[in-house]
Amino acid sequence: MRFLIFNLVVVGALFYLFAGGQPFADIDQDGMLGKVTAAVEKTVHSGREVTAAVVDKVMAENTGAPLPPSLTPPPAIEPPKATPIETAMAKPAIQAPAIEVPVQKVVPPIPVKLAAPKAPAIAAPSTITDPAVKKRRAEVMAQGPVTADATVREQSKFMTPRQRRRELHALSEEMELLFASTRGQ
Repeated sequence: MRFLIFNLVVVGALFYLFAGGQPFADIDQDGMLGKVTAAVEKTVHSGREVTAAVVDKVMAENTGAPLPPSLTPPPAIEPPKATPIETAMAKPAIQAPAIEVPVQKVVPPIPVKLAAPKAPAIAAPSTITDPAVKKRRAEVMAQGPVTADATVREQSKFMTPRQRRRELHALSEEMELLFASTRGQ
């Protein structure tokens, strides 16, 4: 059964592929869509024949056996007889006693004053005595002496657009040559 369902799905997908979402009025019956439609109808017809054959075989084997309770038809249920509806103004026959609900007095909440949390005590950093550490800290914090290395960075300039274009072109040529030389091996 799964095989038949799978085939139907495949045929339907092929039909959709060839139809391309075109309206069914414009379908060419002699073309590919007509062939796909015929294949779908043939598959559905063969599936119905196989299903009918299986049902007939099962019914032939179980002719003498009683039907399981799940397949037996339910007994006919008679609809209830209509009874006159009393009007809303009619008094009920039994009156329920009134229920008393105890009422509690609401006590207003007591205002509580909360103090702001105290800030944690932060210990003062210990004094650094190592001169190398002091020097490095001053450089990092931009408070210390400027070394010769930093002045060189400030003086260097970026490439001009023309230099950058030349360098990129040279790099791309170099990569193409490397690729061509490795393909030949």
